[in-house]
Amino acid sequence: MIHVTILGLYNSMATTVFGPMDILNQAGRLWNRLAGTPRTPLFDVTLASADGKPIRSVNRVEIMPHCSIEQISHTDLIIIASATYIDKILEQNPELPGWIRHHYDQGAHVASICTGAFLLAETGLLDGRSATLHWGFADRFKARYPNVRLQQDRIFIDHGRLYCSAGVTAGMDLSLYLVEKFCGRPAATKSAKTMVLAMDRESQAPFRCFPGITDHTDPLIARAQQWLETNLAREVNYDELARTLRISRRSLERRFKQATGMTPLSYLQALRVEKARQLLEEGIATFSEITYAVGYEDISFFRKLFIRLTGLRPKEYQKKFAGYAVHPPGSQ
Repeated sequence: MIHVTILGLYNSMATTVFGPMDILNQAGRLWNRLAGTPRTPLFDVTLASADGKPIRSVNRVEIMPHCSIEQISHTDLIIIASATYIDKILEQNPELPGWIRHHYDQGAHVASICTGAFLLAETGLLDGRSATLHWGFADRFKARYPNVRLQQDRIFIDHGRLYCSAGVTAGMDLSLYLVEKFCGRPAATKSAKTMVLAMDRESQAPFRCFPGITDHTDPLIARAQQWLETNLAREVNYDELARTLRISRRSLERRFKQATGMTPLSYLQALRVEKARQLLEEGIATFSEITYAVGYEDISFFRKLFIRLTGLRPKEYQKKFAGYAVHPPGSQ
């Protein structure tokens, strides 16, 4: 039996607690039950909170843990649920990073789900390593943990005994992967079939949106961003834009990169791809029409750009996110 401790935290998303718990608890049980063979549980799962008291989930439902972290003398695997409110979590329970680090030093594997990467990063174990988490918290994570290399498009990352996964349901992808890593591919395949889960998702890029970057204090660059957003479909002359702002193009590009982390060109490309996503989701225009609508004439170039930023071909993206509207189940 592999001993697993799921660490529930203040305002954790309940799915990041119960998703891994259900997958790991059912490994060796549900498939065998359906197949009429003896049940052979593969994991012994314990839910712990810092103090053993109920965990207030983000939807205000209280989750009753089995025990406190002090009652965990040994564990093979710690799974950290989402930890969006990291400052409050650390204020209430400053011992958590040290507790995680202690068990890691004793040989335990440690995995984070979604924003649980914040707490994992607080241990210092991710310094110099790569990590992933929900795409919506990428900028905040990069600012707080500059020594961690963020790979925000990854569904999950394996560093041997350290793991990170992207948002919420990516924790289920990671849980299936952990079943495979600890118990083999056949066990993971059986778990996936019984839980009706897809295996081997690799990227969260298709789910990411680009609302723009506004968390900076440069008013001139804010004006440049507004201009790009307003003139999305126009052919952009960056020299002309710089003159409009009464700044050299070199200074514009330097300040833009400093404020947003992107060049003006890459920022405009992200805006155009985001607009194309929205139009594809509406399911009305063709990709050729969308290409012209967002300011490109070269359809082949824009298709390659779209694939690079989303991880999907335009038709695949539309099928995935406009599928129910465009192709209702059972309509064909």
